[in-house]
Amino acid sequence: MHVGQKATVTLDAFADKTFVGTVTSVDTIGTTSSGVVTYNVYISLVEPPATIQPGMTASVIIQTNRKEDVLQVPTSAIQTTNGTPTVRVLKNGQVTAVPVETGITSDSTTEITSGLSEGDTVVTSIVSQTSATGGSTGSSPFSGLGGGRGFGGGGGVVFRRGQ
Repeated sequence: MHVGQKATVTLDAFADKTFVGTVTSVDTIGTTSSGVVTYNVYISLVEPPATIQPGMTASVIIQTNRKEDVLQVPTSAIQTTNGTPTVRVLKNGQVTAVPVETGITSDSTTEITSGLSEGDTVVTSIVSQTSATGGSTGSSPFSGLGGGRGFGGGGGVVFRRGQ
């Protein structure tokens, strides 16, 4: 973390409000507890309410990196084949592993810097169909394929430029 990074703060006492702030200072000496080192980070809120009191419980998200207009996929869609990151893509009715280069990663999505194009259909899972007697009837890469910007639990996504 660095001074000047943007932060989003929520306080338990203000359940439905989010506050915006900036990192103003980061301690250089950490505190160790149960083998984990933590560092105090100080944030200045842009418009703090007068009713904020010392000791209130807060949750903070600090934006450490941001890129605009990037191609992104669900992090779970990235696999490693022989040490190379790949993504399964549906092309001409066939699922193909495509080598990719990755950029920044969040907890749920990863930037793709090369290997895919906007509009590619990324396969995130393949669902096997089972007959009533329990026997497999094959698998279909089309099962659950969805489109859009969201990266929910569907079988795939249409690759779009994200925010």
